[in-house]
Amino acid sequence: MKLRLHHVNVVSDDMEELHAFYRDVLGLAELPMIIEDVSGQALPTGDEDDADARRRANAALFDQSNAAFFDVSGRDQLQVHIGRRQAYLGARLGHAVNPVLHGHIAFRTDDLNACRKALNEAGIPFSDYGEWVIKDWDQIFLTDPAGNVVEIQQDLRA
Repeated sequence: MKLRLHHVNVVSDDMEELHAFYRDVLGLAELPMIIEDVSGQALPTGDEDDADARRRANAALFDQSNAAFFDVSGRDQLQVHIGRRQAYLGARLGHAVNPVLHGHIAFRTDDLNACRKALNEAGIPFSDYGEWVIKDWDQIFLTDPAGNVVEIQQDLRA
C-alpha cells in the first residue's frame, strides 16, 4: 500500500476569515469545488438504500459557504481544504471519527482495501465513510496515537 500526501484540512467557526486568509493573504489558487452541487436534486427520504442518494444527502452539508479547496502544488496534486467546523458531523453520520471538528491530514492510496486490512490487522479502529461526499472518493478516517485525525482515500476513477 503506497500513500502520498493529498491534502491538509483546516477548520474554523469563521469561514469567511479563513477563506480570505488562504485566498487573499497567502494567495493560494482556489480550485473548483469537487463536491457535487446537489442543490435542486431530490434528496433521500430515508426509505432508499441507495449509496448515491446517501452521498448526495451528505454532500448537501457542504457548499461554497462552508468548504473550499486550494491548490498548493501548482499541479492540483497537493491541496489545502478549508471548512466550517461541524462539531456533530461524525455522530450524525454514525461514525466515531469526525474529520471536520479539528481538521485532518489526508493521504491518497491506490489500494484502500490494503490499508483497511493493515489497520484491522494492527487493531487500529477507523471510521469507514466510503463514498460519502465526493463522488468517486472512497474515504476512511482514523486517529493517530496522538489523537490527530488522519484520512486515507482512494480515487475510484484511477
